[in-house]
Amino acid sequence: MRFLRFLVRELVFHGILFAVVGTVVLSALYLLSTGADAARYAEATRSFLLFISGSANSNTVGFTSGDIILAGAKVTLPLALISLVFLIIISLVCSSFAVSSRYMSLNFGKKFGERTEQVWNFIASVLAAIPLFVGFWIAYMFFGNDVSLFLIALVTVILGGLSWDATNFLKTDMLSQVNQTHAIVFSTLGRNMGTFLPLPGTYSGYLFQSSLPRYIPYLAGKVPAIIGSVTIAEIAYSFPGLGSNLIDALISTNTDLLVTSVLILLCINAIVSFFVKTILFLIYPRWYEKAI
Repeated sequence: MRFLRFLVRELVFHGILFAVVGTVVLSALYLLSTGADAARYAEATRSFLLFISGSANSNTVGFTSGDIILAGAKVTLPLALISLVFLIIISLVCSSFAVSSRYMSLNFGKKFGERTEQVWNFIASVLAAIPLFVGFWIAYMFFGNDVSLFLIALVTVILGGLSWDATNFLKTDMLSQVNQTHAIVFSTLGRNMGTFLPLPGTYSGYLFQSSLPRYIPYLAGKVPAIIGSVTIAEIAYSFPGLGSNLIDALISTNTDLLVTSVLILLCINAIVSFFVKTILFLIYPRWYEKAI
């Protein structure tokens, strides 16, 4: 029964309903901002209904509905997932190092690790303040258009504050437990610190396990920001993804292309969010009920 409730909430309300309502609202706002007449609204409504019914195969400005879906599946979705993985790895490594450094400083007076963490945190905050377009331009100056999805995903999460914010969230949560009784007792067992990765059985791994029920909902909440950053990357590098399609639709005032691209983009957002929330539900079903 709990699993059925999860599927209804995430697939129907946070998935299908979110994508449909979001497409209607965003498309209506765009048409309103351009001063569209009633005919344009009717055209947009017709395109939307045809697409969700599976009857549409419009070919406007060289695009078909299948092309748009394929662009999302080949570029936008993989880029979003790779960015999410990088976000997780960076926040895990930095938080683990911060916790281990704090422990060594408090208990053994070794300040080097804590000072190093402060330096890296300052560098990360500076990088987070750089606009994404500036970072992509710098990467273009060095690599041109011959840039892999992995490098673009890495630049996407480092610049603009995604990895910095995720690291601060997890680091703050883990550090708040350092002086608590359960963490002090665990530290007396002589386990490995887990300096660079919170592996199971290590000190940082133990603290991360306590933070995990709060960290997973945080990641789910960051998915829209990741999707938005990914579309900026696609626009900057002229990748054939949904970001480029949206720009083409806005420039050419192509309602069919706009409605279809927005719908697929919101569907990808829902898919990635569903993936993260499924992990939370499978590991901590009670926390899922509280957090989502």
